[in-house]
Amino acid sequence: MNAVHKILAAILITALAAGCSSNKKLLEQQQMEITSLTTRLNEAEQQLAEEQARAANLTAELDQVLAEFSEKEELYLEQINSKTVITLPDAVLFSSGSARLTSSGKGILDRIAGVLEEHPDREILVEGHTDDVQIANQYLSKYPSNWELSSARAHSVLHYFQDQHRFPGKRLSAIGYGEYRPLTGSDTPEGRAMNRRVVISIGPMRQEERQTLP
Repeated sequence: MNAVHKILAAILITALAAGCSSNKKLLEQQQMEITSLTTRLNEAEQQLAEEQARAANLTAELDQVLAEFSEKEELYLEQINSKTVITLPDAVLFSSGSARLTSSGKGILDRIAGVLEEHPDREILVEGHTDDVQIANQYLSKYPSNWELSSARAHSVLHYFQDQHRFPGKRLSAIGYGEYRPLTGSDTPEGRAMNRRVVISIGPMRQEERQTLP
């Protein structure tokens, strides 16, 4: 039950108590609970608004440093609630069938990291995605399926942030989705190219993790 439901339930209980009992103490307790729940709801709404504003500022900063890549490299930047999401085509970061970052890919990640260094309380989740084409025979010994390739690419980005920019591990996580979360159909070369991507999601760090920051 969320805060709104709790408040509504408390109001209903108060109304019932008022109609069935003259117990002043019970009514006072119910009123105190409503006041407390209302305060908590207002605090949660304020915190959400603050996080969304911070995400908007971060998105604007990233938009400035990535503007030159957005059209040329088909890089896509958006804000989703309190998160900033960067979508990078795989060709921007990697050669075909490889999880090794290219020099141009490192350059883009350096731009992103330069902004994120100024926001140390943001978590960074790196997602790897592929199309549904099977791994070529020459790469099967290293990547038996798209699961392994997508995961390896996500972890390459994670390790670059950690090794080259000294981001603490508690800020970072990575996951590979293989071909199972496509953006569009994979029946055309254009569709397959859209589905091969790395997504970097930047959002608020959990409160307990923030408290351990230096």
